[in-house]
Amino acid sequence: MTLLTRRVAMPAVLSVLLSRRAFPVACSSLIARLPKGITPLAVVILIHQTTGSYAIAGAIAAGTAFGDALTTPVQGRLLDRFGRGAVLIPSAMVYAVALALLPLLALRHAPTAAVLACALLAGSGFPPISGSMKALWPRLVTDTVAVGTAYAAESLIQQILLLIAPLLASALITWFAPAAALWAAAAATLLGTVSFVAFAARVDAGTAPGPHRPGSALRVPAIRLLVAATLVQGLIFGALPVVLSGLAAHAGAPDVAGLLLAAWICGGVLGSFRASRAAFPSALARLAAALAAPAVVAAVTGGRLVPVALAFGVAGLFLTPVAAASYVIVDDTAPPGRRTEAFTWLSTALAVGGSAGSALAGASIDGLGILPAVFLPTAAAGLAALVATRLRR
Repeated sequence: MTLLTRRVAMPAVLSVLLSRRAFPVACSSLIARLPKGITPLAVVILIHQTTGSYAIAGAIAAGTAFGDALTTPVQGRLLDRFGRGAVLIPSAMVYAVALALLPLLALRHAPTAAVLACALLAGSGFPPISGSMKALWPRLVTDTVAVGTAYAAESLIQQILLLIAPLLASALITWFAPAAALWAAAAATLLGTVSFVAFAARVDAGTAPGPHRPGSALRVPAIRLLVAATLVQGLIFGALPVVLSGLAAHAGAPDVAGLLLAAWICGGVLGSFRASRAAFPSALARLAAALAAPAVVAAVTGGRLVPVALAFGVAGLFLTPVAAASYVIVDDTAPPGRRTEAFTWLSTALAVGGSAGSALAGASIDGLGILPAVFLPTAAAGLAALVATRLRR
């Protein structure tokens, strides 16, 4: 059996997620990851309110993302060597303190360099809960056949996070203030991380720690190819918010861009319950074909929002099989003492690809117009599928 033919089944995703063994760990990991969806919006609004500049606001928000992407693989390697408690809790403390300090600096009109440095520190301290949770899932299920289902549950958590975190951020900003949203995010990460470490320790009870292995997870050829494919795949997630905002503006309703994005995410949530046997390259190819549908619909209808939203919702159904299949490859190929690091490299690849996708989508809209630019996510998925076809045992 090769990596490309291993089954990724998802019919029992809820039973895995809601099991007594998995639910406390998964729930605490979700709480710890909420700032991923709260911080960008709150930072942009806060900095714009205090400086009047979207350019500065964007730079500060990018600083948190850059710091996170830069240090995540390093933290993943430390996790594999020293364990969760020794890495995650100190990281969460650094993140919470730096993020809580950021609004105080902004409201006191501190120099931009000081605010940027604080944002970089906060991003650098964000604990790699996502990679830790992915590495833990195989021990949360009792059957190796259920590993694919477990990773589908992880993808479902991420989709729920994408759905609820921006709504929570909007509520906190509207009812209180952007600073309150950032302080709530700092508290959520600290509380969620401490809870995650405690619940995960129960799962590990009686299990001998794996041997420490020198070197990087990137020494494994399959991991390198997977990271490359994931980097290209990240273009999709960076381009879509920009493209959907452009479509909404093109249709004369810029305020509904969030609803278009919600349709895509809701499709991803529903797709978590859909069984799939697709290997990683095949899953990417199917996602590329599915993303072609809303692009064609937009071209044919001139960008009418209702049919485009429905088409993006259908395309979202093909998202979870891609994520679950990639996690299975890491589980199959990464050395046990480097598994968390391998998962964090995927997170970094998605973040870097997402940043490039946002910039590329903006340039495409300006240079080609919105309707041709809608085909960018399709092209990114197709290119990622071509890179992924090189994966072999």
